[in-house]
Amino acid sequence: MKKIFFISLLGLLSFAGYSQKATDNFAGKWKTEKGIIIEIVKNGNSFNGTAGARLVLDDLHYTSGVWKGTFIRPLKNQKNECTAIIQDNKIKILIKNENSSETIIWTKQ
Repeated sequence: MKKIFFISLLGLLSFAGYSQKATDNFAGKWKTEKGIIIEIVKNGNSFNGTAGARLVLDDLHYTSGVWKGTFIRPLKNQKNECTAIIQDNKIKILIKNENSSETIIWTKQ
């Protein structure tokens, strides 16, 4: 159990180590690890992402030095809190589940 906690903590610390700023621009087309294209558009002070007609990223907004939003898995009917950072030409999204977390990476197209 301690090993799992330590590994999770290291992952979170490495994720949080990248500088985030309110001027980060998530808009554009991004490719998931499974090859799906997500189109992210700016809506006021937040960003929303869709895959086809399905919303997959909702209300990604900058607050307290972090980009936070909701990650949606339409086929599983799941909504989870997430944080996101842009690093080079990739978006790293940390999805928080009830008992764990998961990091996914999308690449700029």
